[in-house]
Amino acid sequence: MVDRIIRAIKLDKTLFAEAAKNESLLSESLIVVVLAAVLTGIGSMINADQPILALISEIANSVIFGWLLWSVIAYFVGTFFFGGKSTINEMLRTIGFANAPRLLSLFAFIPCVGWLFVLLGGVLSLIAGVIAIRESMEFNNDKALITAIIGFILFLMSSAVLRVLFAGLSLPFQSLFN
Repeated sequence: MVDRIIRAIKLDKTLFAEAAKNESLLSESLIVVVLAAVLTGIGSMINADQPILALISEIANSVIFGWLLWSVIAYFVGTFFFGGKSTINEMLRTIGFANAPRLLSLFAFIPCVGWLFVLLGGVLSLIAGVIAIRESMEFNNDKALITAIIGFILFLMSSAVLRVLFAGLSLPFQSLFN
């Protein structure tokens, strides 16, 4: 698994092709998403008024919005608009590994430059997402990039709506952490 994470951070296209084809890698890709969420959540705990809630929120948001929603939207955009050859499970596996660069959030605690690691991890994850879509859908770069852009815009809009709808759910839990 460590080898696959390193390959994903290096944007190795063969890793994403392998993840698309290897059905046994779904749980491993979920582990990558959760690890990235935990490290990002730990970074967000540092300045949070309610650190435990910040950590839980980051994990839930990363898994629900960042992985599941992004994978499903990319799948539908790619298959319906561009005739991509993928399944939702293939997208889940490849997009899961595309989260690996977010593990750079491990270095978020470093004064003055920690935010650069978070930014770099985010940018590399977006690039990895394009590669993941390309390899999963068996697209050329143009179709993968267009799918990623359309999918990302729809993802942002959908997640914003869902966050507003579910914002009230966190209110009962806030009293537990005060």
